[in-house]
Amino acid sequence: MRLKKKLMMMLVAAVTVFLVMLPTSGVFADETNFSEILTAGSLSVTSPASAAFGGKGVLSTEQTDTAVIGDATHTNTTGIQVVDERGSAAGWSCTMTVTHLNTKATTKKLAGTNETVDFTGTYDGLDGVLDPCGTFKVEVTAGGAVGEAVFKWWDPAGTLTETITTASTVLLSNGITVTFGAATYEVGDSWSAGVDVFPYNYDTTKGLTITPSDIHSASGSLTGVTKGEAAHLMTGSAATSEAATVMTATVNNGLGDYYIDVDLSQTIHPNSLAGTYTSVATITVS
Repeated sequence: MRLKKKLMMMLVAAVTVFLVMLPTSGVFADETNFSEILTAGSLSVTSPASAAFGGKGVLSTEQTDTAVIGDATHTNTTGIQVVDERGSAAGWSCTMTVTHLNTKATTKKLAGTNETVDFTGTYDGLDGVLDPCGTFKVEVTAGGAVGEAVFKWWDPAGTLTETITTASTVLLSNGITVTFGAATYEVGDSWSAGVDVFPYNYDTTKGLTITPSDIHSASGSLTGVTKGEAAHLMTGSAATSEAATVMTATVNNGLGDYYIDVDLSQTIHPNSLAGTYTSVATITVS
């Protein structure tokens, strides 16, 4: 009996030890979260530094000349560039304004011996097309040195302004300044400088027209990105025109890098001054 009981106790002990040593079972997991922050970039526009018209000769009849901002290929990266790296998908609008094409002739001495007077500045063209071409003219009415002598002057439209004291620089009008160098001026001394303009708004049907090309995408979809109106006549009444649309991107579109060229056509009035005419186009994106 004792032997049986002892054997039973040994069996129980052996079983107990066996159960404790069994391996555990099951699958255990945990998670690691990733994150990536993209910082918003900017919206920008760049354009070629210059665009030259082909060049014409002076004629007694009206003519037109053409130029292009960019080139005629329309599939490369030489024109106006808009880059939207904001990551907001807010859309954008690219526009252009221009000033009148204008020129100022060299100063001509009309009377006297002094070669010490000059006309400087950029003519704004706001007197419009004049026939004959407009002229700034200065005439001394009281002699003396600079600061003592007095003069009168005419603007391109023929308006007379009198009793102005000479100085090293005197602002006249329309962006033009007259400069007096050190000298003794005499009554009747006079000088002039012709000015001329090819207005962006020659009249309601002609002047400067712009035609945006097809858009080239260097990066990004063209969906929702459109060019401006063809043969758009620039409008306005100031020295700088009203804004014309070059290209736009609607909301949720226009993320990327886009290029466009703009063809220009300018009316040239008859009997114009010979010279180099200049203007400025300002390209904006917002």
